[in-house]
Amino acid sequence: MDRRQRKTRQAIYTAFEELMAEQHYSEVTVAQVIKRADIGRSTFYAHFETKDELLNQMCVEMFTHIFEGVDEHCITHATLETKDLAGMLAHLLYHLRDTHHGICGKLLGEGEPHFTAYFKQRLAELFTREMPKQPNIPAELATELLVAAFCQEIAWWVKGGYEHSPEQIAQWFRNFMG
Repeated sequence: MDRRQRKTRQAIYTAFEELMAEQHYSEVTVAQVIKRADIGRSTFYAHFETKDELLNQMCVEMFTHIFEGVDEHCITHATLETKDLAGMLAHLLYHLRDTHHGICGKLLGEGEPHFTAYFKQRLAELFTREMPKQPNIPAELATELLVAAFCQEIAWWVKGGYEHSPEQIAQWFRNFMG
């Protein structure tokens, strides 16, 4: 992607994020994104077929970064260690709270189906890779239980206004897991 395309894509992301900070995802329209980004309809559709695809692409970029680890773009948590599961979960939580104007946490809190499904899929991949096998429990069931529990913890955290640090939330989850 050339510089002009990256700049246009960033304008679309910014407009989308701002709109989602103001209203529920289901209320945001492509027409609103186009107007806020100050681009033409064909320009939007050259980048994304639908607003669901736009949201999905934002998810892909965010989760790809999260699983690659902390880098220079992690302004609020540049010193975070992500060598273990608690560190990776804290990194994820920082991005849910701080990236894209906090809309990721909002989407989870609202139970938006596209984002939530993608989030749960990537979280399941993380738990499958990082968690030791549980004896006497089918691996798939253990993963589903962990994903559900962590999503519930995030919903509680978002509802409480992010009162606790991402490290604390991640550690509580690790403690819960035993």
